[in-house]
Amino acid sequence: MKIDKVSGGHVTQSRLDQAPKKALESNKAKTNAQPQLDLNATAIEQAQAEMQSLADVDMVKVEKVRDALAKGELILDTQALSKAVLQFHTGHD
Repeated sequence: MKIDKVSGGHVTQSRLDQAPKKALESNKAKTNAQPQLDLNATAIEQAQAEMQSLADVDMVKVEKVRDALAKGELILDTQALSKAVLQFHTGHD
């Protein structure tokens, strides 16, 4: 069965009626998304600024460990260290 017409009269098709609704919906979506992006960007910028002020290595702690090793106060378990390195790089024991 083929339908050529809509029964009951002529149905107008207007894209003008649909376009403004879509435009308003997309503008509303953009408006809602923008503040969240600004918040995230601000938080990222703050975190980056804080990280830049930190030292890459805690040299005071490094010196304490180095001195303790030199004095024999800290014993280095080379087997445990090698096992930890292998586990870290291979993902298993």
